Parts: sequence; structure tokens; C-alpha cells
Amino acid sequence: MENPAAHVFGGMPITRWDGTYPTAVPMMAAALQLSGTYCPILFFDIAASADPSRDNDIQLFIRRGLYEILRRSFEQVGIAQVAYYREDYGDGVLAVIPPTTAVDAIVGLPAWLQQEIQRHNKCASAAARIQLRGALHVGPIYWDEHGVCGEAINHTARLIEAQPVKDELVSADADLVFALSEPVYNAVARHSPQPGNTVYREIKARVKESKFSAWITVSGARPLPEMPFHQPPLSAVPDVP
Repeated sequence: MENPAAHVFGGMPITRWDGTYPTAVPMMAAALQLSGTYCPILFFDIAASADPSRDNDIQLFIRRGLYEILRRSFEQVGIAQVAYYREDYGDGVLAVIPPTTAVDAIVGLPAWLQQEIQRHNKCASAAARIQLRGALHVGPIYWDEHGVCGEAINHTARLIEAQPVKDELVSADADLVFALSEPVYNAVARHSPQPGNTVYREIKARVKESKFSAWITVSGARPLPEMPFHQPPLSAVPDVP
């Protein structure tokens, strides 16, 4: 029986968001021939997943919630029925999308992710609330019998690990911070209006030895509580002689 964790994309692990598998698995050689192909790369990570308030039941609930959020959101940008490569990180997901998928459509993900995160959080306790960091980059993917690697994968991971991305999620108490690599923003996102009036701003970051620019959008930020207005006590005005 096939290992459910070992799905194949072009001869490598694949699945579909509906959980079905291809009827025929290509030979490993087919995947190796794709090595170096430019593909859209998505990384997602749940913030504070190891918080002590999150016991095993809550972590499982959040994990299922993340996959449902991704499944529904991917459907909206046309990824649901195509094969994709996926690696699970427990509190995050790496997805490599086939090069035939339009990046213009994938750039529209933040609006749908925000909608689905809100759907989850509406029904979740405070401890099971999902705050998500996501990133999109496009670059060459290199394959072997163990999976994928390459600078493009590393750069996408750096996008969600960038301190400005983490800080923005916390300071805005947002549901989602989504980062685009500079090439994706310049070549795709800035040329057309985004769903949900998504607005990006530039950040500068350094992760380990790498310095880079990226563009982020913040969704579902909670408004700051209003400070109560206190009228200072009126002091008596002495009579003027």
C-alpha cells in the first residue's frame, strides 16, 4: 500500500487538495528531468504553534484547520484539481505548484486566506485561533529521491522567517501576514488590482546571512482598544476682587 505521506508531483510526492491520488505514478526519472524547472513556491507557518496553552488536542484541531483553510483558498485560485508537491512541517506547509499554474492567480491568495482564517477563528477558542504567515516566490526547483531543494526554496522560507513579518503579525494582532518576493511583486502583483483591495508595502529584512526586500500585506488586524476618555475635574475659579 502506498505511503500516504509520499505523494508524487512529476514523479515526486504528489496529491490533490481533495485528498485523491493519481491512478498512475510516473517513474522517478520523470521528476529528475523536471529538476531546475521554475515553479511557484508557497510556504505557510502558524504563529505560536508551540504555545504552552495549546495541548495536543488543540494542536491537532489547528492543524486540521490549516489544511481546510488552504484547501478552500486554493480552490478559489484554481489549484484544487492540479497535482502539487507538499511537505508537512507540523505547524506549517510547503507547497510547490506546477509551472503551468498562472502566478497571477496565485497572487490573489491573501484575500481568500483571510476569509477562511476568519471562518476558522469564528468557531475556535482563543487558544485555537490561527494567525498565519505565508509567502510566495517563484524559482527553479531541484528534485531528488528525497524531495525538493534549492535556493528558491530557501528564499521562500526566509520570507516567512523575516523579523518584520513576525513583528507585523504580533503588533497588528492580525490573522494573516502574506509576503511576496520582490521578483513576484515587481513582475506580477504591482501590475493589476488584487482581490479584496489587497495592499502591499515594502520591507527590508535580514535572515541569517541573507539581506533582501519583500512586499507584505496584512489582513484581519484587530483595532486597538479605545482609550477611555477621562474629563479632568473642574477646579473652582476664585473670585476676582
